[in-house]
Amino acid sequence: MDRWRAVTLLVLLFAAPSGIATTPDDADIQRWISAHEQRSHSQELPPARSTVVGDLDGDARHDLAMLYTLKPRAGQSGERRYLAVFKRQRGGARAVLRYHAHVLVGGSGAAEANRVAILNNTVVVEMLTHRAGDPACCPTRPSTRRYRLTPKGLIVVKAAAAAKAGGP
Repeated sequence: MDRWRAVTLLVLLFAAPSGIATTPDDADIQRWISAHEQRSHSQELPPARSTVVGDLDGDARHDLAMLYTLKPRAGQSGERRYLAVFKRQRGGARAVLRYHAHVLVGGSGAAEANRVAILNNTVVVEMLTHRAGDPACCPTRPSTRRYRLTPKGLIVVKAAAAAKAGGP
């Protein structure tokens, strides 16, 4: 995605009324999140959504990695933070984003995932985890978790493997 398309997309996303997609890719992503909301009896917290684009599978196409948060509906507690990946694939006249995989990366009483990046075909999630003595609500130890895209989904990359691959 070139810089101007990304800026235009952000402007349209913030200007568009809630629930209205601005591009076909946005509509596909929103449909997938809506289905996840239904399956988990939750609702998304849209301001907590964070996305980044980059090549995850070495095909020179921009894929998308997204952090999003689901909050249980009334009567339940505990928000959950997920990482989802959408791969860019040929779809007729243009390349389209298609859901590939998602994993739970944090939530109430667990790690707190804050930022996502794509480096060296790897999804990097910056998070806070619990130190001894941290209250359940408030992890304070900075941590990084890396995920590699496989045909079957996302797998955690061990620290030693990330160092050999030249990752941060």
